[in-house]
Amino acid sequence: MKKKFLVSTTFAMLMFLVTVPIHGQQTSELRIDPLLIVSLKECRNISNDLSNELFPGWNFQKTPVLFYRPNVQDVLINFPHKPKGFSEYKGFNLLEGETIYFRNDTTHFNIDGQNTSSEIDSIPVLVVADLYSTMRSKLQDILSRPKDLTSAWLKNWQFIPDPYYELEVILHEAFHVYQNKLAPEKGADESIVSQYPLLDPENNALYVLEGNILKDALLAQKLETRLEQIKKFVAVRSFRQSRLDSSWVEYENLNEYAEGLAKYVEYKFMKLGEEIEPIKEMYYHQGFSGYRGILSKQFRNTIDNMVNIVAVNDDRFGNKFGTGPLRFKLYDLGACQALLLDDVLPHWKDKIFQPKEYLTNLLRQSVGLTKEELERYLALAKLEYKYDEAYRTKLEFEKEGKQKIEEKIASILKTDKTLVKISYGSSKYKARVARYTPFGITQINKQSAIYEMVPILILFKKGVMLDFKQAIPVLVDQEKQQIVFAVSTLPSKFGIDEKNKLDVAEFSITIPMDIQYEGNTVQIQLK
Repeated sequence: MKKKFLVSTTFAMLMFLVTVPIHGQQTSELRIDPLLIVSLKECRNISNDLSNELFPGWNFQKTPVLFYRPNVQDVLINFPHKPKGFSEYKGFNLLEGETIYFRNDTTHFNIDGQNTSSEIDSIPVLVVADLYSTMRSKLQDILSRPKDLTSAWLKNWQFIPDPYYELEVILHEAFHVYQNKLAPEKGADESIVSQYPLLDPENNALYVLEGNILKDALLAQKLETRLEQIKKFVAVRSFRQSRLDSSWVEYENLNEYAEGLAKYVEYKFMKLGEEIEPIKEMYYHQGFSGYRGILSKQFRNTIDNMVNIVAVNDDRFGNKFGTGPLRFKLYDLGACQALLLDDVLPHWKDKIFQPKEYLTNLLRQSVGLTKEELERYLALAKLEYKYDEAYRTKLEFEKEGKQKIEEKIASILKTDKTLVKISYGSSKYKARVARYTPFGITQINKQSAIYEMVPILILFKKGVMLDFKQAIPVLVDQEKQQIVFAVSTLPSKFGIDEKNKLDVAEFSITIPMDIQYEGNTVQIQLK
């Protein structure tokens, strides 16, 4: 799931799809960008053309789809019945009479940019955010970046949507629906990401080697060369994971399985899709020019880009010392291993949905290296891919990361806004972060972290929660048993009603509490 900015610019097409009336019927209003439906139709075309080559057993055509714009409209396609609160869409229908349901003002997700899989009436659905929802999310992100980055983003037209990327997002998230159906229990415990050794120089240097080895393996013309690269990768991966806690290894393996397989579908589309004849409506997308000569270049660029993502060579995700880069690198690492398995273990897809069966394990099986061979290939890879140089670079990365983390802590504690400190140490409660994104955590130590990017939810016990309404950085310190954050609401506005509820613009909490004020600090003690 790459963070990228999508928005339709085809106003004429939008107006055509939304406003064409049907004789004798009242025209429904389509509030999402109708080019999403064009992209859906094209994904069906791609799936039909590539069939089992994309992924055997997966039938994209049967996938229920939810497009949404937060608190504006849900649009539900290919769903077996009309869910409560939905109406049947009666406007112009690009999907040749297929039933479409819609719901206004209330949406399945009320935050921007959720491209994922979910359930409606216990039925798994593909969820894709409306392009303008993604636009708003990206704008909020880019406006918080340094001014020179924002200026370059505007000057270089980086806000123009990529129609090829939109197709990949739909295919990626639709595959998750299929994947979750076959192996519903095979998901990672995302709370582990807050404990992962993100700044460890040796682990990060070995990751650099893994990315470069995979690139050379995938671009190798001869199978024997590719096999040698796979042996180097297996040696480096085996050594790197041998240094880690078993829970961290399991986290890597599960996310490479989950996100790596969905990313693999994107890779396969780029490798196999040049001969596909797109539907005519796709040319309404700004920047779309067919597939021939395009997808092969995209694949090569993607492989080059993979190396930078795995090595964390830039700050594309907004916090290169947080959990986002780890989470994203597992997408591409998994996809690359899956592509290599196509060559060396053709029936790997028959095994991959089984419990405890992972991509790296299957690669190990494909080459069957002895302990001595693992050591030899590890030494060879370290020499060939300049491990010592990578390690020195990652020592500096660790040093810079620790400094940036201190600055992030200071930005909360030394605020000119209202500083809120919620203490639960003398109470019977324990704090658990129940709503967060694994892409938006900054570790401080094993007991504390800063959560951001989405409005988080903290549970103390059943029915007792700290519910944030806005995405603001929140420091959760389990050692001090304290939650700290800054808000714009003035201390004078912090009042408790007769139901023990404190409700301000940024958050709400209902629980017996004491509140004390000192300057711009509000100290809340839970009882």
